[in-house]
Amino acid sequence: MKQMIYELDISDENNLVTVTPKGPYSRKDILNLILIVVRDPLYKPIYNSIIDLRFIKYDLVISDVFAISEFILSVKKCFRRKTALVVHGEPLYNMFKLSAMFVSRQGLNTNIFHDPKEALAWIVEPDTPKV
Repeated sequence: MKQMIYELDISDENNLVTVTPKGPYSRKDILNLILIVVRDPLYKPIYNSIIDLRFIKYDLVISDVFAISEFILSVKKCFRRKTALVVHGEPLYNMFKLSAMFVSRQGLNTNIFHDPKEALAWIVEPDTPKV
């Protein structure tokens, strides 16, 4: 298995998990990273999550976006609070926005952002979906 490069910050104080993958990532690598994060002994499903995909070196296509969304749904018991995805570029933003509407209908509170500061502002506001 290849070594994946990522930053992981788990904060009990803020009830927040932030994961930032960096470098070359495939769809499978992103799914494996999600598993690594939710299996971390410090991770708690009651945490809000920010997944920052701006630094991956991989051009995701719509099938990848929906595969990631379906995978998150398959482990949705691990995401009981808000989940924000931060992406670069308008095409990726629009693809994930469609996917966020799909997962929201399945009971997950998810939203897509270009900027991590906006994602954090959404995370800390009262639980109202923006989708």
